[in-house]
Formats: sequence, C-alpha cells, structure tokens
Amino acid sequence: MSLKYFKVSRRYDESGVSGTGHIIDGIVFNDGTTVIKWLTEMSSIAIYRSFEEFKAIHIDSHPQNEAITEMIEIPQSSD
Repeated sequence: MSLKYFKVSRRYDESGVSGTGHIIDGIVFNDGTTVIKWLTEMSSIAIYRSFEEFKAIHIDSHPQNEAITEMIEIPQSSD
C-alpha cells in the first residue's frame, strides 16, 4: 500500500480569491481519504472522503480555471 501526494496548479482563478500557479498540496491515504492544504493567502485545510469527491468539488466544477493535477505515489514500508 502507498500514500499519494498530489499538487494542483492552475492557469486562471475564476473566483479571484485563491490565485493561480501551484495552489494546493494534498495527500490521498490508503483508504481513499483525501486531505488538502490551500497554499494561498487565505490558507485552509480540508478533508474529503475520496479524491474523486475533492476533484468533483474543486477541479471538475471549474473547467475554465485549467487546473492540472500531478500525482506522486509514496511507497510505504511493510512494518
């Protein structure tokens, strides 16, 4: 099993609140729970039941922002 780190970057900010560029760091846990941290001036942390739930709320619902998500697997030891 492994954790997954991801980052979200975007070209546009429809709301004008959270900016452009690298705006979110996140982790997807083995059970699918997803935690994000907004890297913006008004930073916050949020927890979602799944990556798909997070994506539906913050990525898919704002296609005009042209967000790009990069995912990196973080291997876990078997201990």
